[in-house]
Amino acid sequence: MKKKVVVLSSDTTHHRYFINFLIQKGIEFDSIIFETQHVNAPFAVSPFFEDKEEHFEKSNFFININYSLPENLVVDVETVNSSKAIEIFDTLKPDIGIVFGTGKINKKVLGMFKDGLINVHRGIAQYYRGLDSDLWAIYHRDYKNIGVTIHMVDSELDTGEILYQENILMHKGMKTHQLRYYTTKIATDLIYKSILDYFSSGFKSYPQEKRGRYYSFMPLVLKRIVNKRFNSFCENL
Repeated sequence: MKKKVVVLSSDTTHHRYFINFLIQKGIEFDSIIFETQHVNAPFAVSPFFEDKEEHFEKSNFFININYSLPENLVVDVETVNSSKAIEIFDTLKPDIGIVFGTGKINKKVLGMFKDGLINVHRGIAQYYRGLDSDLWAIYHRDYKNIGVTIHMVDSELDTGEILYQENILMHKGMKTHQLRYYTTKIATDLIYKSILDYFSSGFKSYPQEKRGRYYSFMPLVLKRIVNKRFNSFCENL
């Protein structure tokens, strides 16, 4: 029997690449749920390099991948915990969910996915949980812990068992505004492997050996410091 797979995400350039890459690889999604409500920081976090980031991603992600999504599958909800989302999950009765860029998922929604949900965390979860994990690693000059973790979703944030993890390969001339592009490419490949594992024999996971510190939004003033620090580091590689 075909497994029912649902994406829980938000409508951004890098999420469109992620979804369409997997579709192009033959992964059939039963629904794509986009959150429209976003949490805002109570302090300045932008404008920073968002325009450069967007331009770089649009110029590189969609050379051989569609930008447009299959409209018949996309449903907008305020949050993935909303009554509208719960009604969709109740009707679909999904086997697994693929999470990339949503708010915290409550226990009721967690229980609606027969074999659980797996999450893309653009960070090394044993050290950096929460938001802006790549930037916080740079802030601490912890360049060896910039990367991606694919993990099972549990009742806390970024603490679930790990399916795959990979560090980013930095190169001379790499820029901070390119990080999301490279971590998304890694995340997409690792999620594809995870889905294939699931289809063949089930998820293969292992516990996190330590609990990472939780970080929230990085303030704009620190982003400026981090930007110079990372760009300088990569110039000297």
